[in-house]
Amino acid sequence: MGTGNGQAITQFETSHLDLTPKWWIKDLGIMGLYMYWDSLPTSSDSPDNLWSQIPAIGNTTIHVCFPSGGTNFAHPSDISPEARSVLLKQYHDELEKSSARETWMGDAHLKSAPFPILGNKAHQSQLSELGDALVLAITDIVKRWWSDAGARFPERMPIQPDEESLLQWIENNARPYRGHQGSWRPDFLLESSGEQECAENFRICEINARSWVHGFLFTAFGQQALKNMGIKKHGVIGASDPEKIISGLKTHFDQSLPLHLIKGDEVGYDIHMFVPYARASLAMDVKVISPQSLRLLPADAPGGFKFYCLSDPDSKQKTVINDAGERLEEIFQVGLELFQRELQSLGFEMLQQISSRCFNDLRTVLLVHDKRILGLVLEELDSLVTREVISSRQAEILNKGLVHTIIPGSKKLQDFTSNCLDTPSTKEKFLLKPVRSGKGAGILFGDHLTQETWIELLEGMQDPFLEDGKTTYVVQKLIDQRRYDILLEEDAGVGNWPLVGTFHVANGIFLGLGLWRSGPGRICALSRGGSWICSVIQQ
Repeated sequence: MGTGNGQAITQFETSHLDLTPKWWIKDLGIMGLYMYWDSLPTSSDSPDNLWSQIPAIGNTTIHVCFPSGGTNFAHPSDISPEARSVLLKQYHDELEKSSARETWMGDAHLKSAPFPILGNKAHQSQLSELGDALVLAITDIVKRWWSDAGARFPERMPIQPDEESLLQWIENNARPYRGHQGSWRPDFLLESSGEQECAENFRICEINARSWVHGFLFTAFGQQALKNMGIKKHGVIGASDPEKIISGLKTHFDQSLPLHLIKGDEVGYDIHMFVPYARASLAMDVKVISPQSLRLLPADAPGGFKFYCLSDPDSKQKTVINDAGERLEEIFQVGLELFQRELQSLGFEMLQQISSRCFNDLRTVLLVHDKRILGLVLEELDSLVTREVISSRQAEILNKGLVHTIIPGSKKLQDFTSNCLDTPSTKEKFLLKPVRSGKGAGILFGDHLTQETWIELLEGMQDPFLEDGKTTYVVQKLIDQRRYDILLEEDAGVGNWPLVGTFHVANGIFLGLGLWRSGPGRICALSRGGSWICSVIQQ
């Protein structure tokens, strides 16, 4: 049973995917029901026949297997590998109907299993309310970044000088931020809540907002696969509607215009599925281009230029020839799949043109994706309530729903450093996370550092400014995550691991629960043995 009494573990990030499906969950304690069937289907069995009636379970959920013709529950490790193999193949075949196998980078679909987590309406409500409050708070902060001198946001969360100049230009020339916030994919951890209706509390540990498509299609196609396997006939529906996820994604672009996707060193996953989907299902002219192919031509336009890229010989778009003799086509809308360092290398004039055409909005990429934003939200709660941006209840939701985060240069950091000097054991309950990292890179756990190193790092954080060659961290409190009995590999036995959830927001609209991931290790990337699964709820 998941008890939440195990060793504290923290942030889990998505990384490069391993290829082999390896895990099933034995017991989800209170959060979810991991569904399985404990008998091998015969040739006459269809996926519909494999689902059995799910009992009403209130706020307590267990991990079960359903016999095809019975009512007793069993654990997946007690089921024959042949039975698991049959269901896995059916599920993976359904995933490949949504997107061809070659578009699942690293055979990522084989890392998913057709045994969803069952939540209840209280979980859905908790997550939706948290997401809505988060959007209101962050949107207000971003809108006031330059206009509210008293808030001193640029001083409290400084970015690079050239980035500041760009955001100031965007402030005066770009569309309003509200309604154009782009794609957010917060990651959240699970701790015990102590409440009867919903025994888990969700705490957001970071917001992934550098990429506009990350995880959206995994969620949509995974939910569609379960839907195709007939889950609705047995009293459950997907926790997220695949059509709603796709519709949210489509709010970023105009389907009548060509779409250019600027992709750099990031391997990417969903982008490889999006391109054929957009071409086949949306009849769009979509091209993946490199940063090196971008060009500017002087024009009477905002920023003094028009935006182009090198054109292929078979391009359907109108082309022009520049002074260098290059054939170019104009860029009207653009999606980004770039690291911050790749953005910085493009130059100010190029970024001006990108900022007026791109998703995610560069205010989202540079501010919302930054790990410091959670600490800033927590510091702003009183102001947000006083100015009636959020209600007192929403402030409580955010205080309870965000991992407590201390930002560099803050009074809270000074007090925290003094506390660590007085009580060295304090560091064992905290970690340091690089403000612009991803996939778990660079996280430092206090209980793995000497007191001298810990204090040295905290003292270095008293200066809040970003510097080349220096890693800037936030302090985050370790969450005592609930653990769940998980079978990671066919022959490895059951492990006791946490779950990490995600949810999706598009242009300020909450779209629903995303994927769950899990695996061994303190920093769990999917490449280190984890996998991904979807969620369902009872009708």
